[in-house]
Amino acid sequence: MNKQRCPACGSIDITDEKKSILIKKPFGGQDNIEIHENICSICGSRGDFFNQNELLIDETIKKLQQKSIENILNYFIDNKMSMSSIERALEIPQRTLTKWKNRTNAPSSAGIALMRFIKLFPWLLEVAENKYDYSEAQKIHINAAIQKLLPEMDFCKENFVEAGGIVATSRSALLYRYYKKKNINNQENAFNEVTLVTSTE
Repeated sequence: MNKQRCPACGSIDITDEKKSILIKKPFGGQDNIEIHENICSICGSRGDFFNQNELLIDETIKKLQQKSIENILNYFIDNKMSMSSIERALEIPQRTLTKWKNRTNAPSSAGIALMRFIKLFPWLLEVAENKYDYSEAQKIHINAAIQKLLPEMDFCKENFVEAGGIVATSRSALLYRYYKKKNINNQENAFNEVTLVTSTE
């Protein structure tokens, strides 16, 4: 009977230990699994010499990827995003997303990556709906960035009755103006005016 040997030095003096590893997948969570680690007593090499862990690791990754897809699609549903409109915009065959969610069909690696991009950058759907027109895509991208930027910008300057400014790129400008205005009860209300100006030239 052939004995298992160390792939580095050929020794049969090999011990088998078990250890726990953590596997993570974006939007799919994480899972701890117990794997084998072989150790050669002669040369000190360590690893999975005999591919004992490959199946378990692959199954765990597939499980977390499926969970990732389910979580992303549930997020779309919870946020009133139509599955059919997503399929149409991305030119995905009809009911594919439902089949992924219900585990009828397993998504490809490219499909999983695509869903992760859409989850991170929902405005990419609008780009797809506009047939990937470069000028429209730039406007959509800028608008999405501004929506993230605005909450971080301090328009209210306590020491000024009126203040304004500009945030500009080569193709767009964000114009803002802060001012106070008295209402009929002589109370001051603060107003922010924000205007996005874009150029398609």
